[in-house]
Amino acid sequence: MSVDILVPQEMWGDSLEGVVVTWIYKDGATVVQGQAIAEIMVEKAQLELVAPVSGRLRILAVPETVIGRDQVVGRIETV
Repeated sequence: MSVDILVPQEMWGDSLEGVVVTWIYKDGATVVQGQAIAEIMVEKAQLELVAPVSGRLRILAVPETVIGRDQVVGRIETV
């Protein structure tokens, strides 16, 4: 099973788009729920995106990608 990674609605404020600044872990890395996995820039604020579940990270939006509110930026494959 896989779980989509989206930027939580409360991080958006009034913005319609943001930018993926960096991924803290590489594609395929094992991550733990609640762990910071990426940095996202929204309205000149750099915010940490955390893993919604534990598992293997699959990156879909590379750094410097402009993302929208409901865009999936990655997935975590659970065991």
